Amino acid sequence: MATNNESGIIRMNRQGSPSVLEYGVTTIGQPSATQVVLHQKVIALNFVDIMFRNGSFPISDFPATIGVEASGVIESAGENVTEFSVGDRVGYFFSLGAYAERRLIESSELIKLPEDVSFDQAAAIMAKGLTARMLIKQAYPVQKGDVILVHAAAGGVGSLVSRWAKALGATVIGTVGNHSKKAYAINNGIDHVIALDTDDLHEAIKKITEGKGVDVVFDGVGKATFNESLKSIKNEGTIVLFGSSSGTPDIDEETLKAKNIKLIRPALGNYLKDKASIQSAAAEMFEALRNGILGEINPTVYPLSEAAKAHQDLESGNTKGSIIFHI
Repeated sequence: MATNNESGIIRMNRQGSPSVLEYGVTTIGQPSATQVVLHQKVIALNFVDIMFRNGSFPISDFPATIGVEASGVIESAGENVTEFSVGDRVGYFFSLGAYAERRLIESSELIKLPEDVSFDQAAAIMAKGLTARMLIKQAYPVQKGDVILVHAAAGGVGSLVSRWAKALGATVIGTVGNHSKKAYAINNGIDHVIALDTDDLHEAIKKITEGKGVDVVFDGVGKATFNESLKSIKNEGTIVLFGSSSGTPDIDEETLKAKNIKLIRPALGNYLKDKASIQSAAAEMFEALRNGILGEINPTVYPLSEAAKAHQDLESGNTKGSIIFHI
């Protein structure tokens, strides 16, 4: 760990494999009038970090620091910061530059943490929890009796979508990448779990739903699952495509049209457009955590200095649930 005015940081000088992530030390400057210096306690790993790292999302200025989500304590604040004070516990869910022990960040990006929410919990669920809420409350409002299919149900967003939808009265069918993750998904309250390495998705859905198909598919995987999912949606059903961890899908427009399937491609920012909407959504998410809807938050922990190893493990499909970094 860095000392005094120094701060540990992960930088990369080019985009590429996990090995481009290099741990080093930097010095933090003074905050502008609207910024704070945030001493970060816990940093999240999200799949979007991999896309920034591998070149799926362009970065023009190097060296660059990726990561978009963390929680911590305000160390100092600019003169125009009035919403927060030194010592406040805060978090954020999308502000590039998170892979650092300390950082400058605009105060408008921050959310105050409830006292009963730990730094680990906050970093593990803010982006994923807000995304899950958006998916099942706004993109497709899940109703009691809905039969839903959730891809990557053992992952960070998938496990939260599954739990929250189940609490709303849906029957939840989840897929996992390999058979070893079945037990983890079942422990998250999922009604039926399909392992894509051993099970036939379409045949399994047909059997579970007695040939009727599912009402909606929540798909954050993309290329590997999208067109196969179309076979499992009932006529006039919905597919919510919110990610593409396996690549951008080649969309079968003919099947969409023939089955009158509604395709939704939601972005969190389109639903959280201002401070009021963010605060309201965060309050609802923290309440769901408090009430046990989101289950026990037990993230996998890596030291920040081992960010490259964490990226490698996430990309290879060897992780379950949320991943966080401790400094």
